[in-house]
Amino acid sequence: MKIQHPYQYSKWDSIHEPYNVVENILKDDESVYKALTPDLDVTVAQGNLAYISEVAIYPGDCGPQNVELYWSNTADKWTLIKNYTLGKSGAQVLTVPGEHIMKYLRIRCVNNVRGGNLVNVRYVQVKGMTKFGSS
Repeated sequence: MKIQHPYQYSKWDSIHEPYNVVENILKDDESVYKALTPDLDVTVAQGNLAYISEVAIYPGDCGPQNVELYWSNTADKWTLIKNYTLGKSGAQVLTVPGEHIMKYLRIRCVNNVRGGNLVNVRYVQVKGMTKFGSS
């Protein structure tokens, strides 16, 4: 899994919070990414088609509460999979309904567990299977 596209950061963010980058969600460590209602766009299976069964979100101190999952096979058209309401503590596992074969996954964090818009995400894990061959 990798970040789908380069993210743009403000000059203020680059100077005052240089370690607050979206790539932190790919590292299983204590680094955290925080942003206002972030859209976390990832490429699954190195851009090859993959079946995604679940997404685990490990929150920061003010993790997401309402989350929307989207899938896509192109970089500019997204289709909603499902809306989720997450709990306040621990890793939250989102089971993906149906059989979605995708190249890209968007995790849209609408708000945080306190009702605000600044969301902290420590780590995201996507589980599924790559699709081999053609059908």
